[in-house]
Amino acid sequence: MAEQGSYPLNGRTLQGTDTCTGVVTGQTADIPLSVLAAFILAAGGGATSGPTLNRPVPTFIGQSYFDTTLGFTVWASQLLPSVWVDAAGVQV
Repeated sequence: MAEQGSYPLNGRTLQGTDTCTGVVTGQTADIPLSVLAAFILAAGGGATSGPTLNRPVPTFIGQSYFDTTLGFTVWASQLLPSVWVDAAGVQV
């Protein structure tokens, strides 16, 4: 296991299968980013709908957002920079 500290990502985008290490009552635990993102969204930490200008920075590939400007749901196909696509996979 890697030592505690900060590591460069070398331009790599974090994936939902990556983990972050957190402290749980004095112990450490590796938490998959996809689980952490789902927890944050379920706890109200991320907008699920709104105008195009208020789209959140996606936390995982496949994250959905109902775009009220466009009138349909878009999905994150890339994290940084954020890329959102429609149901046909066309960038919007």
